[in-house]
Amino acid sequence: MSQSNTALRRMKHAHLIEYKDGAQFFLYYDREKHSYEVQTSLSAKVWDKIPSVTRVIDSCFPKYLMDWAVTEGAEFFLKSLEPYRLAPTDSIGTFMLPAKVVDHIFKGIQSASKVISHQAAEVGETVHYWISDGIRWKLGIIKEQPELPDDEESINCVNAFKKWAKGKNITWHSTEEKVYCHSDYPILCFAGTVDAVISIGDKCYVVDFKTSKKIYKSYYLQVAAYCKAIEKMYSKETKGIILRLDKETGEFQEKVFDPHPHYEIFDICLRLKNWNSVRIKAETPTDLRGPDK
Repeated sequence: MSQSNTALRRMKHAHLIEYKDGAQFFLYYDREKHSYEVQTSLSAKVWDKIPSVTRVIDSCFPKYLMDWAVTEGAEFFLKSLEPYRLAPTDSIGTFMLPAKVVDHIFKGIQSASKVISHQAAEVGETVHYWISDGIRWKLGIIKEQPELPDDEESINCVNAFKKWAKGKNITWHSTEEKVYCHSDYPILCFAGTVDAVISIGDKCYVVDFKTSKKIYKSYYLQVAAYCKAIEKMYSKETKGIILRLDKETGEFQEKVFDPHPHYEIFDICLRLKNWNSVRIKAETPTDLRGPDK
């Protein structure tokens, strides 16, 4: 694809970001690469790559999945062995394994964590799509209320979301909103996609929906960054809400918090990521040559 066609495609699918102070930006999101690019004006021909909120956080808080992956592999190993135990009551554990079963277990251990991770991602994606469509229906953007998902875990999450929303008198402002923060351009720029922006009474909240097993500390940084961007765009102070929807129980866990102290940590992560991406130039060590003779 030529550069001109690429530029036209970007502009066609770009999101116009407008600030209350009159500043305007064009933000392009590449869904396949999960990457963002920004153009600061129509006259500017260059699209600058902008780090996403999640990638900034991952650069400081990498997902330590080694222990989890080993545990999933070990559990798969035990489950696969059990049908081949020679005596069900044998406490020693004597097994007769055909060679093809050994090969199956070997490959299963290698892929166990990937399978579980993929399944969890599918549930999370299904739930996010359902909630987003539900909000769009509330806003009148789509005409029909979304149908319930097919799988039990997703249904549990949807039920948890309904329990949380019931009786709260929520005013929905947006869902899956693309945001861009341009503080000290280009040093401290970042972009992202906000699950929901709401008001309850006279207070504005940024809500992030999670289907994980628990609320991790890095989530606070993610929501804090979204709050910073929304405050710039809306010119209104916001609070953060992390809403965890339990896949097994159908219950919810809600954390409402002041995002500003957490944004200070996100800001450090952003500076660290930028520092890590810049090549450090070596100086010529002229002062090490000694005096001229």
